[in-house]
Amino acid sequence: MKSPNALSALIDIYISPSKAFNGIEQAKGWSWLALICIAVATAASMFVFYNSVDIQFLINEQVAVSSVDATIGEQKMIRQAIELNAPNQMWFGMIGGIIGIVIMNALVALYYMLIAKLDPNSQHSYGAWYGFSLWTMMPTVISSLGTIALVLMANTDQISQQAVFSYASINQLIVGLDATHTFYTLLESINLFTIWSIALGMVGLKCWTNFSTNKALLFAALPSIIIFSVWAIIAVL
Repeated sequence: MKSPNALSALIDIYISPSKAFNGIEQAKGWSWLALICIAVATAASMFVFYNSVDIQFLINEQVAVSSVDATIGEQKMIRQAIELNAPNQMWFGMIGGIIGIVIMNALVALYYMLIAKLDPNSQHSYGAWYGFSLWTMMPTVISSLGTIALVLMANTDQISQQAVFSYASINQLIVGLDATHTFYTLLESINLFTIWSIALGMVGLKCWTNFSTNKALLFAALPSIIIFSVWAIIAVL
């Protein structure tokens, strides 16, 4: 079975992803809708947060996180830099977030295209894999909606940036390390939505190639495994 249209695919990607990927495979233009949804949700979460938070509280939090191992002089320089850029943080976050998504997706799409060559029957173009990769990122929309909800439900304007943007991280849900710990940033970056995206990648690869479930899971998870492994090694050095 496959999604009959792009709007159906937006729903199916969450409840029946194989239908979405089967529909996407034979459709052109659907992936623009996925990109728009991801970009709008990302920009909206940034807009809502920066228009709700106490900027001075945000600056203090960012300085504390950025200057854990800094000297007093370095801390002053960090604070000055953050205060200087504070008025533009929302625009940096909105525009930079969208540009980051486009660039990162371009790299992931290239990876999927190269991996798919292991299946001699796979004949999809780079553009097709770019769209494929966008659909695996659709959990980002749910993540952004969660951030918006947390901000709007907060009973204060002293809202922690880490708490609302990384609310589904392994660190916040399970481990609970503080900002001074070696693996804090790493575990804040690994979250349930990352795992969800990997699962979608696995389902999509099974739909678009002849890979077994184990091989599809391995290839979908491999980029994250490599990135986080290298990150962990660097953190302990």
